[in-house]
Amino acid sequence: MSSILEKKKQEEAEEHVRQAEKYLKTSPLKLKFSPEFEPAGDEYGRAGQAYKVAKKYNDALTCYLKAVDCYKEVHQLFQAARMLENSVMVAKDMDRLSDISDYAKRGALMYRQVNKPEAAAQLLDKAAKIVADSRPEDAIDLYEKAAETVAVEDRPNVAAEYCGKAGRIAVRLKAWDRAITSLRNEIKYRQEGGSTPKMAVMGLLLIELKRGDRVAAEKVWRELGNWCDGDMARAVQNIIQGYDEQDGDMVSAGIDSPVIRNLDLDFARLSRELPRPASKTADGGDGEGQGGGEGEEDDNGLSGLC
Repeated sequence: MSSILEKKKQEEAEEHVRQAEKYLKTSPLKLKFSPEFEPAGDEYGRAGQAYKVAKKYNDALTCYLKAVDCYKEVHQLFQAARMLENSVMVAKDMDRLSDISDYAKRGALMYRQVNKPEAAAQLLDKAAKIVADSRPEDAIDLYEKAAETVAVEDRPNVAAEYCGKAGRIAVRLKAWDRAITSLRNEIKYRQEGGSTPKMAVMGLLLIELKRGDRVAAEKVWRELGNWCDGDMARAVQNIIQGYDEQDGDMVSAGIDSPVIRNLDLDFARLSRELPRPASKTADGGDGEGQGGGEGEEDDNGLSGLC
């Protein structure tokens, strides 16, 4: 039954392609001096849908992209954007994930040009979710574009969510500079929207500690620590004071506290990777280093953090 339907849809698609090609032909004898791009785009769009049902994904993608070109010729950008959105989904079905970011960005730009920012942001978000696991760098780009799109529409809390998603992916990739930029933007948008940026603040602090930049870590806390609640403040105080005094037990008390363990998953994992000074034994001597960073404290420059 399925093969019969697929064959029928393929034949239907081929007929739509023939109709599209007829619209694009010129005929001086019939006084047709220019192609009819809009109806041709409609036919290519219908052909793409039929080919998709027939599971002829390559043909579907070709038709959708031809529809895009037709609609652009007559400045029907909304329709062109819809065809690019369809192209994203076909590329997903074909496992051509490397093309998804380009289609989504082009479609989102067209949506924005016709004053459809919500459609643009939704397309970028949809594409980012598709490529997040296999092409995380593309996902970061798409979430950043989505944040820019909604920010100009005075929706700072939504922009913050997109920046937060970008920042957390960057943390997973250990792309620290990019993570810091995204989290800084998340904090800015949350402040504008009146929501608390405490999770992003903790993320920033942990990144600077992981990078071993004690000056930057201190600056983050002095600048933004007032957004964090009492339990977070106590944990951070233990961590910072522990590094200052090279007291591994105190650092561990902060890192292993419930408030740190209950951070967003990416930040909680990052906290477990922080270097820890050697623990002090009962007689005041130094024991062995602890945690994911044993022996790294000097290399990371975390001594004397305060």
